[in-house]
Amino acid sequence: MKRKFQGLAILTLASMVAAGCSLTGKANMQETVTINDNVQLESSLADSSLAVIHEKTIPLPIKADYTGFHGDKVYYNQNDGTHLLNVETLVKSKLADKPFFALSENGNRALSLVDEKIYVLDFEANTEKLIGQGDRTETYLYYFADAEGKEVIHVESGEKLTVQVFDVDSSEVATWDLSDQFELNGFTLTSIKRDSDGIYVAAESMKNGYGLYHLDHSGKIKTVSSLENIESLATYDFIEPNKIIFNDIYKGKSGIFIMDLLTNEVTQLVAGGKDEEGIWIPFYKLSPDHSNILFDTPVQVGNEYKTNVYMAELVNNQLANTVRIMENADLFAVISLTGFWSPDSNTAYISTSKPENEWLDAIEVFTIQ
Repeated sequence: MKRKFQGLAILTLASMVAAGCSLTGKANMQETVTINDNVQLESSLADSSLAVIHEKTIPLPIKADYTGFHGDKVYYNQNDGTHLLNVETLVKSKLADKPFFALSENGNRALSLVDEKIYVLDFEANTEKLIGQGDRTETYLYYFADAEGKEVIHVESGEKLTVQVFDVDSSEVATWDLSDQFELNGFTLTSIKRDSDGIYVAAESMKNGYGLYHLDHSGKIKTVSSLENIESLATYDFIEPNKIIFNDIYKGKSGIFIMDLLTNEVTQLVAGGKDEEGIWIPFYKLSPDHSNILFDTPVQVGNEYKTNVYMAELVNNQLANTVRIMENADLFAVISLTGFWSPDSNTAYISTSKPENEWLDAIEVFTIQ
C-alpha cells in the first residue's frame, strides 16, 4: 500500500524505514478515533463544534514537490537555483543561485548541496555559509535543529557514531561521540532533538537499554524516560517540558499518543488500524502553539488508497472537537509532510497531488473561526 508511508522521512543509519515502535507502561486508552476492520470511519466523527471553513483551493502553476511546501509559500528548484511562489498572489521570485534540499520551519533558511559541499542559505540576509561535505546519498544526514534554522544537526556514522550541532551564525560546533554509549543498529536520525543544554536521543543504550536520553554539553547522559520494549521512537514532539506526542504502536495498537515522561503514563489520542496489508499508523501535524492538530487516516476507494484528513483541538492532553476536513483526498505523502500551519495556528494548508504524481497539484486552505 504505497500511499500509507510514501515520502515518509524516518531514517536510520542502516536504511530508510517507515515503521512503528512498541511501548509498554500505564495507558489511558482514550480512543478518540476508531477504525473498523474494513477501514471505514466511525460516523460519530461527522459531528463537531469546531468551526472550520474551507477557504479555497489554489491550483499551483509550478512544478514543486512537498519538500518545499510551506503553507502559503512554496519553494522550488529551477535552473539550479531556489525560487519561491507566494500561494496567495501566485507571484514568483528567485531567492538564491543554489538549489535547496531542506528548509527551516519558518522558511528563512535552507540547506543546499553543490559540488559535494553543504551550505546554509539565508534568504533574508542573502548569504550562504559552508558547513560540511557530502553527496546526494548523504543529504539526509543534515537537517535543521530548530524552526529558525539557527542550528544544523549532522549525524556521522563512519568509524564513530557522532552527532554535531553547527551554530550557523557563530560557526561553533558542538560534538557528541555516541560510539561507546549507543548501538548503531536501528539508530533513528529523527529521534535526535536539540535544547539549550544539549541533545535528546531515543536509542539503544549499551548500559541501560532502549530509552529517551539527554546528553549535556559535557557528554553526561541522563535517562529522561525508560521505555521498555520500544523498537523506535522515531517521530515525537515535546508539547511540554515533560510531555511528548508521538505516533507509533502501543501494546499492539497503532495510533497517536501522548506520554508523560515523569510517570510513563500513555494516553491514546487517535487509533490506527489494520487491513490486508498489515498495520498502518496515523500521522500528525501539530500547530505552532500546540492547541490544534491535523491527522490522517488511509481509506480504500476501489483498488486505490486515499486519505481522510482531520482537524482537532488539543485540550488537557486530549482531543476535542474532531472534525473531518478532507475525504478521499490525494496526498502524495503523510500529513506531517503535506500539511502546514500558519504561525498563529488558525489556518491549515494541505497540499494535494494527482495519483502517482510527486508534484503538487493544489493547496487546500482551511481556517478556524
